[in-house]
Amino acid sequence: MIISNRFAALLLLRVTSLSNAFVEPDAEKTGTVAEREFVHPAVSAVSSPVSIAMDSLPALMGVANMDVPQVDNPFGPSGTSINEGLGLGDSEGGKKISVDARSGIPAFVDLVKPILPGNGVGNSLMWSVGALHLHDDEPHGPPVTHKEIEDIALVAVENWFHENEGYLNIDSRSQLFQQGRTRMAVHGSTGEMIQLSAERTFKGLAVKGSRATATIKKGNLINIGLEQWGQIDEDFNVEPSITAEEAIEAVADHAGREVVEGKLDCKSELVILSMVQGLQDATTTTTTTTSTKIPKVKNDFFSKLRGQLPATVDSDTAVEDGSEDNNEDASAVDEYYDFKLVWKVCPVFVGQQQEMMEAYVNAHTSEVYSFVDTVDYFNNARGSVYPTSNDGKGADGSLQADWPMPYMYVGSQTTTTGGNYAGSGSMTATYRGPYVDMVDNCGTDSLTQAGGINWGGSGGTDCEFDK
Repeated sequence: MIISNRFAALLLLRVTSLSNAFVEPDAEKTGTVAEREFVHPAVSAVSSPVSIAMDSLPALMGVANMDVPQVDNPFGPSGTSINEGLGLGDSEGGKKISVDARSGIPAFVDLVKPILPGNGVGNSLMWSVGALHLHDDEPHGPPVTHKEIEDIALVAVENWFHENEGYLNIDSRSQLFQQGRTRMAVHGSTGEMIQLSAERTFKGLAVKGSRATATIKKGNLINIGLEQWGQIDEDFNVEPSITAEEAIEAVADHAGREVVEGKLDCKSELVILSMVQGLQDATTTTTTTTSTKIPKVKNDFFSKLRGQLPATVDSDTAVEDGSEDNNEDASAVDEYYDFKLVWKVCPVFVGQQQEMMEAYVNAHTSEVYSFVDTVDYFNNARGSVYPTSNDGKGADGSLQADWPMPYMYVGSQTTTTGGNYAGSGSMTATYRGPYVDMVDNCGTDSLTQAGGINWGGSGGTDCEFDK
């Protein structure tokens, strides 16, 4: 069998071409509204979490015989360990808790806690016998619809966080589960798995990027998470010193462009922006996901934990935060969360085309922390194909140009059914994917291009192989 283009074999799968609903990216942003995109390093670093597994703390702190999960919880009742408080048991608890190295607050906890009736491990709760109560303190029978499951699960998770906020060192009652700020997903007809994401608020304002998560499986709460959760001072000022209009003026100055009066791509709103202070290099962002150091600044958890170290611990490791010797502490990391009151604004500029610009501006100083185009630009992998044969009879037997290449590996991505992939830089595509791997003697099977992948097609018989 002779095939003029190896994609004829690939597209015998008869994948239907889908229209590309995404904006084709410009090769360069020079001259566009987005040419002065900017994200402050202290803002971009937030998206790279740094966590410490509890069972690794002794080694990091230079203590070989310290049962960290059983030490007094600095924030819970006196004499109560973190393990005991969260019901994790005495043995493997340290492996079930990861602590955010920038705040000392648990970032992730694995547990098995029955909070809804189900057939999970150790779950003996039952419906209709008072095992579960909603706000009215009346027992409820099994839910029927997904909405009922969501309502009951939300109350159960909310109650768990309220009961354990002391062990987690958070204020869940005022900063979580505010009206309209919780999303849920119910899987299975009876809610075999339920996922929850609750946006954090402070004094009524959203804390960007900070949230609580929870997963319920077969009635058991199996994990909770606290993302980008640092302590916000109670006297944090949420009253802006500048107006939204003045924030837009600051963005216009940054962009060097004139705005279209009265036209916005989003509603201007005050939010609290999470940032990371103490970066060793202010020009770069943190990429570490697991810390090998112990925080030494603005971190009550680790400070108080050091106070429980055995007297035999080397004083260079156990020094108090803020001391002169602690500046040389090899186990310390300087990064910590900081928070700023900002205006989120989305001005439209004269000459703006497909871009949708979003900016975060300090609501007191007018400093621009972020100015980005929020449009997701997709490139397309395409090439010429014979849809069914190369007999030249009709469209199905003739070479068709610019057909999408579905399910093809491009860099670390796999193209969609329409041949789309994210990004606009130089990428390398191959004749491989999750469903097809082309193996032949037709030379190299990779192509590197920027601004999309176009394999083209010769229309001739440039490759022969046996079917």
